[in-house]
Amino acid sequence: MFIKDKSRYGFEDTVRIIKNFLKEKNFEIFAEIDHRKNAIKAGLDMQNETVLIFGSPIAGTHLMEENPEIGIELPAKLLIYSTNDDVYLFYRNPEELIDTFKIMEYRDVLKKLKSLFDNIINAVS
Repeated sequence: MFIKDKSRYGFEDTVRIIKNFLKEKNFEIFAEIDHRKNAIKAGLDMQNETVLIFGSPIAGTHLMEENPEIGIELPAKLLIYSTNDDVYLFYRNPEELIDTFKIMEYRDVLKKLKSLFDNIINAVS
């Protein structure tokens, strides 16, 4: 299941706040994909849409040691996009991955990731 929440900030402020939040919590931002920028390079245009790919190499490694197939879902991804004046956050509920990949030993890592997403939402809503 995917979770969608609305930001009370504009697009650029939302992205900035979330990036700063992740850095303060010592999460590594592995990539930032700016879909709008890429569309403009291709001669097209669209609303703002950015994907932040982030995580903790230690936590992710433990999960992949338990079940290498969970690597398809790692690192964590957060989509931030705008529609007119509204800005939304969209992400996959990491707790679902516990059952999907039969994670037992490191299930607390996925619960903590869900809590992190909750805290990100609280920071911008």
